[in-house]
Parts: sequence; structure tokens; C-alpha cells
Amino acid sequence: MIILIVSSSLGFGQDEANQKPQAIMPAVHAKVFETYCYDCHDSGSQEGSIDLESISFDLGKDIPTAERWQKILNVVNSGEMPPKDETQISAEEKTAFLDSLSNQIVVARKILSDNGGVITLRRLNRREYQNTLEALLGVRPNVSDLPDDQGSSDFDTAGASLFFSSDQLEQYLAVAAQTLEIAFFHKPVSSELVRIEAETENTPLFQKRVDMYQDIVDRSDAFHAQKQKPPTEFGFIDKHEAVKKRRNAKKWLPQLEEYISLPETKHGAALMLTIKGGMTRVKFPPLNVRQGGDYVIRVKAAAYPNVDERFRYLEFTAKSPTEPGYRRLGWRKISGTLSAPQVVEFPVKHPLGEKLRYFVHQRTHQGRGDKNLWTVHQGENGIGTPPGLWVDWAEMEGPIAKEESSANVKNVFFDRPKTSKETEYAREVITRFANRAFRGNPAEDEFIDKLTSQFAANRKNGQNFKQAMVGPLSIVLSSPSFLYFIESNNTSELKSSNDSKLNDHQLAVRLSYFLWSSPPDTELMQLADKGTLSSPSVLKEQTSRLLADSKSERFIQGFIRQWLQMERLEMFEYKARLFPNFDNASRESSRDEIFETFRLAIKERTPLESFLKSDFVVINDVLADYYGIESVVGHEFRKVQVPTGLPRGGLLGSAAVLAMGSDGIRSSPVERGAWVLRHLLNDPPPPAPPNVPQLNRLEGTQLGARDLQRAHMEEPQCAQCHRKIDPIGYGLEHFDAGGSWREKELQVVRKNGKAKEYEFAIESKGSLPDGSQFADFFELRDAISKHDKAFVRGFAESLIAYGLGRPYGFTDKDLADELIRDAKANNNSVDAFLHSLIQSKTFQSK
Repeated sequence: MIILIVSSSLGFGQDEANQKPQAIMPAVHAKVFETYCYDCHDSGSQEGSIDLESISFDLGKDIPTAERWQKILNVVNSGEMPPKDETQISAEEKTAFLDSLSNQIVVARKILSDNGGVITLRRLNRREYQNTLEALLGVRPNVSDLPDDQGSSDFDTAGASLFFSSDQLEQYLAVAAQTLEIAFFHKPVSSELVRIEAETENTPLFQKRVDMYQDIVDRSDAFHAQKQKPPTEFGFIDKHEAVKKRRNAKKWLPQLEEYISLPETKHGAALMLTIKGGMTRVKFPPLNVRQGGDYVIRVKAAAYPNVDERFRYLEFTAKSPTEPGYRRLGWRKISGTLSAPQVVEFPVKHPLGEKLRYFVHQRTHQGRGDKNLWTVHQGENGIGTPPGLWVDWAEMEGPIAKEESSANVKNVFFDRPKTSKETEYAREVITRFANRAFRGNPAEDEFIDKLTSQFAANRKNGQNFKQAMVGPLSIVLSSPSFLYFIESNNTSELKSSNDSKLNDHQLAVRLSYFLWSSPPDTELMQLADKGTLSSPSVLKEQTSRLLADSKSERFIQGFIRQWLQMERLEMFEYKARLFPNFDNASRESSRDEIFETFRLAIKERTPLESFLKSDFVVINDVLADYYGIESVVGHEFRKVQVPTGLPRGGLLGSAAVLAMGSDGIRSSPVERGAWVLRHLLNDPPPPAPPNVPQLNRLEGTQLGARDLQRAHMEEPQCAQCHRKIDPIGYGLEHFDAGGSWREKELQVVRKNGKAKEYEFAIESKGSLPDGSQFADFFELRDAISKHDKAFVRGFAESLIAYGLGRPYGFTDKDLADELIRDAKANNNSVDAFLHSLIQSKTFQSK
């Protein structure tokens, strides 16, 4: 007997429904089983132990039922079932069946993952661990070897995905010990000024290379001019090497000779790209792990006349010996001329505990982009990429501020009472440190006794007082009471009327880690000591204070980056030949635009709907150049009115969002449409089942975006999702893979080492899942902005998940309703959502 339950309609505003969600497979699809499957999988046959005749159509019933339906989805989608020698499901039936099943599985996962509002015990994630050690010791530890944070969860605050195994204990101990040693034995470094005359390294280096390549040319010419002597007497292995080396030397010599001929390179350095992806640069002596503090880099520079706008920027980077690549620190646009150079300053905060070397050079592209551009320019002018900037000198001064670590260490080793014995003092040092590290949870006497005994043993082994403390305090910083947020010792107490409420110290911890990703400061703990923090008025005041502090940047970046899945921005290399202006500066500035817009929304209490559509952008000079907006001077991000007709303003017009919807070469209507459904319309599409034919099977075919998707949708298992996703993505096709506006789609096809370009007309009309039609990007943005309620609810749900450290479930609907209601009464300002969540009973409960 088949158990059938009538399906409820679930779609784009499904979270507005008041009833508990249900994941019901529509009864009509039982016909698929009857027609194609029962010969092998009815109650009598049960081949492979699969009985489709008695399977429940309620996917949310339990996990085993949901898993059986997931297997059905996989084998039908892949074409494994029905077998090839049996009657196949018609394309129309297959599309409808897979469409219903994939969507109901999404709902079932949500139902079955709901934990009823219980906040899972969780450990500090890597960001929090790093910030916490820095708050305790003034040293920012290297956490690259610690366990990854994001497993199966959307946020790195979700307790269920923050795993910990016994073999990771050694990693935590090692990081803690290294950090303690740097903090305890760090000696203040006196400030000094280091000036680099830019020509001292670059001009001799280029002259040396000119001589080297000219020598290769001369030896090769001499070899070919005679007939008797072998190539080895001229320094070549064979004739082929002589030809090859001469060809390369003649290719590279013109740029080097051009550089040497420039009069300004006698008393400065011309900054430019060079062959093999290199560049001329100014480099400073490395700063070691004990030279932490605030520094300033000053550069006297000028821009060459008529240089490309992107090459008017100085780029500041740092290199760690333990990391691949460079850390890009920022950019400064140069307006000075060769006759009137300017001096620019760039602040650098060198982290105590890290060894870094700092560089100044011309603005760079990603990956092999600089080499590729050099090759293009060399083909055009025979020389290579022309210089963009000239540097007279550069200097680094610092540390110019007192390091924070000294005060932190004094808090650890407080003044010893004259009457106190060393072991008694050591025990008190360990006790106070542990209580601070454990965020107000007192350490047990037995734990302190064991650590004191270890200290005593270290002293007997010849270690001095501070050395003997490293081991015991490392254990403190690797113990469960430090690594985990301890709010209750008995999970059965959770949700009971008397024990579920956080006390004021626990509330201080939760609030601080929510908004700062670090421990509470003195003011929060003093209010907790008084028992007044949980007062609604005091809590609201403190929330506003924390949001106004610079440490709230950790919340903004942590939440926004994960909410909008911005890691995709780093996944692809955007080809320099195709997108010369979407380089490191443009890409990173586009990412920061999202963060800065969110920060402005908190500061100015901007309505959340402005993320859907706005008449302003928050940009710096780099993005102003990229967007074609004039009169924006300076590296600071600021609010700028969007000129009439420019397709910017709101998330959909931001280069970061548009670039994430690409593969670095071509725009992707699928990725962009799915992103809109997931993040703007709160209607996430089901994940692609395994064995779906990939688009790359069509690579090399001359098809525009819309025709490419049509070819993909010829497969029934593809059509069921794409007919909902793709029409949205088409509305964004006037933006290329780097987020720049275009009138034609360009495709570059490489065959037999040769590249051929194809152009396609862009058809940007489409529709939303509710049937709303649009003709172009502007109408798409207008149509989406009308669904602001869905966007607001999605934001509230994500904020709840991030803030409470667990996935949002249907039992959280009342809380989401509360946030939405409170925010609506306050113009839907972003800070109103935050205040509402923090003031809620759920946030203040264990």
C-alpha cells in the first residue's frame, strides 16, 4: 500500500506561512513508481532491499525516510534508474518528478536539522581564538595550523560544525606556547627611521641585466658568424640553445635599455611591470616577531604623463616567509608629476609575533596577469608595459606607538606582595590568568594545583620564573574551559524556566563575541559585576557602544562575508587579457564596498531595503575609476551619489556580487540567478544533484549565454532547476565576469594555440519565480526590490543563525517575526535588527 499525503504549496514566500513547514512529495508522482519501478521495487520484489510501494511520501518524517528519497533523487537524476534495458521515464514526467523531489528535500533538510532552539555548546572559532589571545597577551598568534571552522554550516559560529579532536590539542598547545613566549620575553623596540633611495637597487640591477643579455646576444652572434668552433666554447649547450637564448635576450633587452636610458632612474626608480610577471619595487628590511607596533611608510613619488589610470596607484604589500603570495595592504593614487613629486603616507600596523617584509610597487594583477599584460604590451610597442610611477625615495618609521603587550603582561605578572612566597605568588598568577581566560568561570582548585605543581617542576629544572610559567599557562589556553563557551553544565537544564537565562557575565561574553568576536572589555565586565548589564536600557546602550567601536569591523566582515558567500570572490583568477582593469585593487575594493556599505547602514541607520536598490554607492577612488564615477579623490570609502543612468547602487550593481557570479572568464546566469534566489529573495534553489552534466562539456562551442543554458537544459535533470534560476541571471548579462557594463558578450575560444573572438547580442529580459517580467537590468532590480519582505526575512534568519551559533529552524519563526516587527517600527534600520536580537529572550538564554 502506498502512503500518500497531499502536498502543500511551498514557494517564494513560504516563510510567511503560519503553519509548521511540511516536506510532502505530491501524490501525483506515485504514478512514476507504478509505471516504471514496481516491477523490481514493490513490496513483493524489494530488489536491493528497496520497497517503493510502502515508502512514506512525507520526507520530513524522519532522517531514514529523507535519506531514501535522496537516493531516489540521485539514481533517477543520474539515469541509473530505470535501467537502460527498461522503459525510461518520459522527459516531461522526469522533469516534474525531479523538480518536486529536489525542492521537497530542501524543506525536509530544514525540518530535520531544526534543533528546537537549543544553542549548541561550541568552541572558539579561529577568528575568535586569535582575537582572544591578542586581547589577553597583546600578541596576534599564527592560527593557520588550527582546525578549519566552516564544515557543513553556513557560518563559522555554528557549534555543530566546530569539531575538536584529541590530536588537535598539540596544535593548540604549540600556538599558545609560542604566543606566550613572544609576549613574556618581548623587549620594547626603539623607534627608527629607515630610508631607501629607490635607485640604489633597481638601477644597478637593470644595468647588470642589460649587460647579461647583451653578452648573450654577442656570444650567439659570434657563434653563428663562424663555422669551426662548437657551441660549448661560446657558453651554449647546442645550437638550439644559442638561438633560443638570443631570441629571449632580444625580446627582453628593449625594456631594460629603455629603463636605463631614462634620466630619472639615475636618482630614483621607475615602477613598472617586467617580463616573467616581475616588477620594480622598493623593499624594506624585514620586521621580526618582536618588532610589533605602529609604523608609517612614506613615499616621494610622481606619475608619468599620459599613463593608464590604473598605473597611477602605488600598491603596498607584505610578505611572510610562511605564507604563499603577498598580503595586499592598500593603494594610494599619485597625482604628483615628475617636476613636482608628492609625498604620500601609508600606516602599517606590524603584528607582534609575525615576521614580515614590506614592499612598495606599482598596482598589480592577479596570478599570471602581469606577465600576460606585459606580453600584450610588448607585442604592441616592442618594449613592454611602460612605467607608470617614479619613486625618488621611500622610508619606514616606527614603531611610533607603544606596544600593547607590556600592559597585558603586567596584568599577568602583577606586583608580588612582599610577604608572598614564590609558589604562592605563582599559584595566584595562574589562578587570575585562568579566571580571565575562562571568561568569568572560576577554575577548579584541583586544576590550579596541578598547574602550580608543573610550574614548580619547571623551576627545579632550571627555568626562570617566566619560562616556568609558559607550560602551565599554555595548558590554560588549550583547556575546554578556554576553548569552549561554557554556559551550562547540564543540558537538561536548558529551557527550564529558572536556569535557562544567562547571568550577566555570560551575557557579556555572548554579546562581546557576537559583535566583536573577542572577550568582553572592562566596561562590560564591570556592568556584569554590578548585575546591571541585563537591564534593557543598559544593554541597548552597550550594544550601541560596541557597534560604534572599531572592533565591530570583525562582526561586519565575519557576518557579511559568510551571509553573502563572498569567498567566491577569491576562487577565480580574472584573466588580465580580458579584464585588465579588474585587478587586485579593483577586486579587493569591490569586496570592501560591501563591508563599507553595511558599516554605513549601521552608522546612518539606513533601511535594509537600500541593499536591494539605492541611489548611492560607498566607494573609494579605485572603484570610482572602475565604475566611471568622477570627482572621487582619496582612498577613503565614502557615500557617493550614483549618476543618472549608471547601473550601480544596491547589491545587484556591485562589482563584487557580479564577479562572484562568474568563473573568471564568462558570466554565469546560473550562479547569479541562484545567488539572487538564495540571498535576495530568500528562496534558495535545491543543490545540484550528483552526476548532473556540467556546462564545461560545452566548452569551446560558439554559444552565447542564453543559448549555452538552453543546450544545458536539454537534459531533464538540468531543466527542473534552471527554468527557475536562469531567467533571473539573464537580467544581469549586461555585466561581464568582472562586473563591468558591456553592450555585447565576448567569447574567446582558443584552438591550436590561437585565440578567436566571438561576439553575441545580449538579451536581458527574463522573469522572477512569481511570474514578474522584466526587460533589462533596471527592471530586474525594480522587480526584486518589490520583494523586500522576503529579503528582510532572509536577513533576519541569517542574523539569528550567526548570532546564536546554530542553524535557523522553523521553531525560530516567532523570533524572526519579532526582529522583523521591531525593525519595521524603526525604519528597518540594520541596527534595529541587532538590538532586537540582543534584547530577545532567546539571545539571553542558554
